[in-house]
Amino acid sequence: MTNLDYYALFGKYANLSSKELLSQVFYYYLKNSYNNLNQPYEECKSLDSSYSKDPKILKICGKLVKHLKTNYEKLSDSDLQDHHCNLLSYWIYEQLVEKFKGDSSTIIRIYGGFKLILSDIFNGCSEPEASECLRDVHLLTSNNWKKRKDLYDYCVDYDEIIKKSPSSYDECKTYEKYLKDISLLYEKFNSLYTSTYNKENTKFYEKCKSYNPESVLPTLKCEQKFPEQAKAKGFSQDPVLLDSTPISVKKPDSTDTYVYTLRKTV
Repeated sequence: MTNLDYYALFGKYANLSSKELLSQVFYYYLKNSYNNLNQPYEECKSLDSSYSKDPKILKICGKLVKHLKTNYEKLSDSDLQDHHCNLLSYWIYEQLVEKFKGDSSTIIRIYGGFKLILSDIFNGCSEPEASECLRDVHLLTSNNWKKRKDLYDYCVDYDEIIKKSPSSYDECKTYEKYLKDISLLYEKFNSLYTSTYNKENTKFYEKCKSYNPESVLPTLKCEQKFPEQAKAKGFSQDPVLLDSTPISVKKPDSTDTYVYTLRKTV
């Protein structure tokens, strides 16, 4: 297995300068790569639906085929080998959700058509496993699929997240908000983590379960690290405030609970 330079691999297709986390890099590459395909792969035109001539659907299909033909072998021999097909499947499903606004029957039919096209293309070739890279649609169709995706992305990105050293107060607060949002998902970890992924890779499941962002949040210390920038943003530190205590606050008109940190006064 190799430590693949993802920026080198994907950067030739898209400008990745603003993307830091692995899932961000991967999704940004998928969105922005191969936009200059002269025409969709002929196989994509065989899609058995009324959308077989839809430019958006043909473009998604063309990117899927081109990506697997170009990168499947490299990614399957990298430290992303257990995850790249799951990330790809989430991205494809998300594109279809955006296109069809939650029309699940159409989404499932077209997603299934993509799987058949991959089977026709890759069966009998040197990389037949690529035909199975698009995961079964039933793994993606739950009502909370987006939360499952966000949780999985976080676990894939965790090693990069904990190495981050924000260079500004705004960047630090961006990470803080992201971690607070993810911490809500960990309250329902067992129901959100896809059981099939657990069975296929129990080791990663256990690691992911231990990645609770509540253990990362206290290390950010945005106001302490960037006091002048924090002050300019209107945050003032009281010198008599000590020892952080987490409290849960519900958003108005929402069942979502966000975790904030207050400090005890002496």
